[in-house]
Amino acid sequence: MFSGRTDRLWIIGGVLAAAVLLVAGWFLLISPEKAEADRLHGDAETAQTQVATLRSRLADLERENADLPRYRSELAEARKALPATADSEKFLEQLQQAGEAAGVFLQGVNVGEPAKLEGSDAVMHHLPVAVTVTGGAAEAEEFLDQIQRVQPRAVLVESVTLGGGNDEDTEGAEGGALSTVVNLQIFVAPPDGEKTAPAAAPPAAGEDGS
Repeated sequence: MFSGRTDRLWIIGGVLAAAVLLVAGWFLLISPEKAEADRLHGDAETAQTQVATLRSRLADLERENADLPRYRSELAEARKALPATADSEKFLEQLQQAGEAAGVFLQGVNVGEPAKLEGSDAVMHHLPVAVTVTGGAAEAEEFLDQIQRVQPRAVLVESVTLGGGNDEDTEGAEGGALSTVVNLQIFVAPPDGEKTAPAAAPPAAGEDGS
């Protein structure tokens, strides 16, 4: 009778020992390995997400790079409107071309000293320009249209003053021609936020328009 009880106790003790070993193995071996596996799985998912994000960004950059010539062309056009330097001589040439296209005589151009325009994220300069032309009223109107819509540089027309005819000023223009004074502003946008003022104005245009 005691032998049977002893056997049962050994069996129960063996089961308990096995359970203890199983629990100990779980906490000491299996659980840490599972936690490490879960961590590695999480890292892998994070890496896959990052790879997908990087691939998407790379595709965007490739598309933008393909459009780089267009961006450069748009920048060049924008720089014609807002050049990095005063470039007053070139603007004088553009005024002469506008005058020829409109049929007026460019009598004189005076460019004043630059003044700074500083905003929250940009620095520009503006220069006052007084342009005097002679010609008919329709031609003067066409000249205004030329300098505001055709020639590439951005201008702000502030005032237009019409005067009487002057044979000496027109140098052969038809009688009744008007002397028109256009006061306007041109702008300079230095690159990379530079705050250097544009160069001093060139000499005013002479009587021959040069």
